[in-house]
Amino acid sequence: MNTNKVFLTIFIMALTGLAIPPTQAAVTGRMKMTGAHQYFEQHTFNFKSYFYQYHPGPHWDLVNAKKLHLTPTQIKAEKYLVKGMKRDTMHGIKELKATYERYKIDASQPSSEVKINKIVYDVKAIGRAQAFLAYEMVPYHVKGYRLLDRSQRHIYQRLARQNWMNITRMSKMQKHSM
Repeated sequence: MNTNKVFLTIFIMALTGLAIPPTQAAVTGRMKMTGAHQYFEQHTFNFKSYFYQYHPGPHWDLVNAKKLHLTPTQIKAEKYLVKGMKRDTMHGIKELKATYERYKIDASQPSSEVKINKIVYDVKAIGRAQAFLAYEMVPYHVKGYRLLDRSQRHIYQRLARQNWMNITRMSKMQKHSM
């Protein structure tokens, strides 16, 4: 249970672009998760800017459960979605890393031994794995939203807009401080 809390915290921070300083990520498990989320963010076709701002997802829903007036049944369903997101994200990252590794090995062969079809296959496999990592998140975010009733959706849209404005403001502050 504690690992899930750590994952959720790091996951939402990665999605919102708030990097965790290495000093706070001293625990090995945390460092692994931070790396996984940074990897996710780098390989998801700008998921955060294009999709997350409108659909922050089930973890965000849980963080805002009181404001959204979630019922116990909705909370349970949102937790289930978060668990699925974690599983699929970790699977996607593992697969993408494996496809990059296969490509690296195949591409490092001497010119006389390079098989063009194999390299093309590797590149396409990387594309499929990266696309999976980008789109596997979408159903969880949409399903989380669909759990809400009409009045909750109204609150959600207002909170999501405020959330995105805060993220944008913080991002600009981080850029200016560098």
